[in-house]
Amino acid sequence: MKNYILLFAIIFASCDANVTEQQGSGFFTPQPEESFVNASDEFTDIYVAWVQAHNDKDIEAILSYQTEDIRLDLADGSVIIGSEAHSAALENYFATNPVWEIYWAMPYKGLLNDETWIIAGQSVTNEDEGEETTVLIMADAQFTDGKISRLIAYEKDIPPSE
Repeated sequence: MKNYILLFAIIFASCDANVTEQQGSGFFTPQPEESFVNASDEFTDIYVAWVQAHNDKDIEAILSYQTEDIRLDLADGSVIIGSEAHSAALENYFATNPVWEIYWAMPYKGLLNDETWIIAGQSVTNEDEGEETTVLIMADAQFTDGKISRLIAYEKDIPPSE
């Protein structure tokens, strides 16, 4: 009987776990209370598939991973709004035979507003009149209902090797 009492006491004590609120890090100036945590890699998978569709030059697949009202803020300062405009821009973009290689990505979400984003770095090689150029692109992509709804891209030339 003493063993049962001891066993019951151990089980009861182990069920009394404290639940702590999820703590985030970072900040966002327009929302001072906001902080961020890692998001699910399902968003990484969506972003990787979207990039692969660019490498495959498959406009239909690209559009399937993004919202109809997508907004693309490109590194050259141009802005593309909507899937129809994005589709038209891709026709011209594919003439440079772009190849994207993602070298890192991290999905994150806001604890206050529950927005999900991914930040990803990739090298992108293009051809222009037979000459290849490669740049580094850092992209922040926002997700809405499991699709990419906004992308903000920043570009940097690859530094010369030492």
